[in-house]
Amino acid sequence: MLECVLFDLDGLLVDSEPLQYRAYRYAFAQFDIDLSLDDWIRWHSAEASTARWVESEGLQLDVQQLRDTKKQYYDELIANELSLKPGARALIEDCAAGLQLAVVSASRRESIEACLDKFDLLQHFSSLVSGSELARSKPWPDPYLGAMRALETSARHAIALEDSLTGYRSASAAGLKCVICPDHFMPKPQAAFATAALVTDALTELSASELRRVLLGGAGQPRTRLST
Repeated sequence: MLECVLFDLDGLLVDSEPLQYRAYRYAFAQFDIDLSLDDWIRWHSAEASTARWVESEGLQLDVQQLRDTKKQYYDELIANELSLKPGARALIEDCAAGLQLAVVSASRRESIEACLDKFDLLQHFSSLVSGSELARSKPWPDPYLGAMRALETSARHAIALEDSLTGYRSASAAGLKCVICPDHFMPKPQAAFATAALVTDALTELSASELRRVLLGGAGQPRTRLST
């Protein structure tokens, strides 16, 4: 029986991936470094922290100053430009009517709260897990394991919703069935989600009832709802 729904945030519930890139590009520009979109894609494909990325690129800059500059600009973008993904509000409210909800994100807790509070959705979530507060964030299972502990549930009674390969790996490593709704700001090979319980183009295709069916479904080939 489904008891809990564990949502990723960036790229799934809110259209923040382009804003994240803009904020980091702005921050790097303060050091006269151009962070191209190709650089951004390589960075995320490497699943590297900011410090590890800076080191791997041989860049000579103050990582904390970079993070602080990015944070300040990103917070402005959240306040002024952030939008919900289509179907996010309806799905959250539908699930909240009978299930416990958590956000499981690699973002800072302040960013998670700011995103949800902007759209008056914070009250629907019993737990917020920030990977920035853990020794190991996604793709390690720790964020999802922490969310299940907080909600006093197990993978038998919970389901994860993700948009990225990193998040999918994290949820799967925690033993969770995972529904994928890819964010299209950065390309993602669909074959990477071959064992997902469901792959869909939009949150508008989902409901609490559908998630219950997905959790109860047997093993085998995932169902896919991707437009061509």
